[in-house]
Amino acid sequence: MDALSVLVLDDEKKIIDQIAGFLQKKKYQTFSASSPQEAFAIMEGQHIDILISDIMMPEMNGLEVLQKIKAEKPSIEVIMISGHGDMDSVIEAMRRGAVDYLRKPFGPLDIQLAIERTGKYLNLQNTLKRTQDRLHILENRNSLISRELENLIEKEFIGSSKAIRNVLDLALKAAEDKDISIMITGENGTGKEIIARIIHYASTRKEFPFYPINSSAVPETLLESEFFGHVKGAFTGADKNKHGCFVLAEGGTLFLDEIADMPVNLQAKLLRVLEEKKVKQIGGNREIAVDVRIISATNCNIDDLVREKKFRLDLFHRINTLKIDVPPLRERSEDIEPLISYFLQYFSRKKNLPVLRVDKNVITELKKYPFPGNVRELRNMVERALILRSGETLDLKDFNLNRLPLSDMPVGFSYNLEKQEIETIKKALLKTDYNQSQAARLLGVSKDALFRRIKKYHLEIRKELT
Repeated sequence: MDALSVLVLDDEKKIIDQIAGFLQKKKYQTFSASSPQEAFAIMEGQHIDILISDIMMPEMNGLEVLQKIKAEKPSIEVIMISGHGDMDSVIEAMRRGAVDYLRKPFGPLDIQLAIERTGKYLNLQNTLKRTQDRLHILENRNSLISRELENLIEKEFIGSSKAIRNVLDLALKAAEDKDISIMITGENGTGKEIIARIIHYASTRKEFPFYPINSSAVPETLLESEFFGHVKGAFTGADKNKHGCFVLAEGGTLFLDEIADMPVNLQAKLLRVLEEKKVKQIGGNREIAVDVRIISATNCNIDDLVREKKFRLDLFHRINTLKIDVPPLRERSEDIEPLISYFLQYFSRKKNLPVLRVDKNVITELKKYPFPGNVRELRNMVERALILRSGETLDLKDFNLNRLPLSDMPVGFSYNLEKQEIETIKKALLKTDYNQSQAARLLGVSKDALFRRIKKYHLEIRKELT
């Protein structure tokens, strides 16, 4: 793309001179303003790609400037400058659409990295617009996944809804940049890993490994070894050399699932690897160069975790160049019917059964159901219905739906995922008489992952817990 056009806004001349001077040396088209009024005048007469703006200014603060720009000139990306004591303002700026931040004091390398990250994002946005008409949509199917991708991934991400088309649109176009870091958010069971696989196999990295690792499923004591590897004798039980996931994913994609559960001390080490593109095994002296794309996923609100200092803001920015939010199934009920059709064919073929019809009342009732377990829950429903079938047509009885009107959820039911997780943990602990190992097995997570969630939600481990 052409040289980026950057406007620097700060009421301190020293800051303007520092940033503008560096950008001019790097051949960026550079403008500067000492007040918001002057900046808006420049933006009216000049094409600006990026605004670098201080948060604290006397005439109008940076958040107000950001809000006005996103309302009137949304194509301009904004990098905020923050002091030591205003992290809450930085988080609020990111929520309002800022793409990055520079924390004072900063140096030339910080400026360069921020501009490069934003430039990659702008380049991707331009690519999305240019390639809108070049997407290959599978013929006469409800899937947007190409035939080549169908052979490489699970085909459970099917749908005709606008929400799913937007997600798959963005995933396929994001794949065109092999290095951009991507954060996938969404509730459990929505298909975040499938989206990550689509991005990987649609990219030029498809000939190299797709390596998924779940931060919740690995015991905390082994996380560092899983990520970076170890040499023989590095610790008790290290009886041979082991490569970590960065080396195992070399050239391909490293998928970090449930990244919000990663301990803070490991977050710092991960950030360093992402910045330096080198790893050092536990007990080793040699650094190993690595080339991987990072795709992360979470069902948590990381903004809240950053505010609570449970997740590093600098790491969040590093892994969140592009965000893809996967909508829950209850928000795209028109996808239920094609999903049921796919699952019926899949399980019928797998179990060597005839493909059965589904009574239309089943579809009607399922469209009223909130699906807290999302697509994964629907998949299990279909498999169970095939096993319990009583005739050649699957009806409400086979789906076990006649026992409860799905449109009327129990009193006190909450769609809030965090509340559901807390209540599920409490019930598992009660059921196992507070035996954490048994509760973890019941929940399908490791004991360390359960312990981290107990600490995260400040749950008291006592018999009085209800």
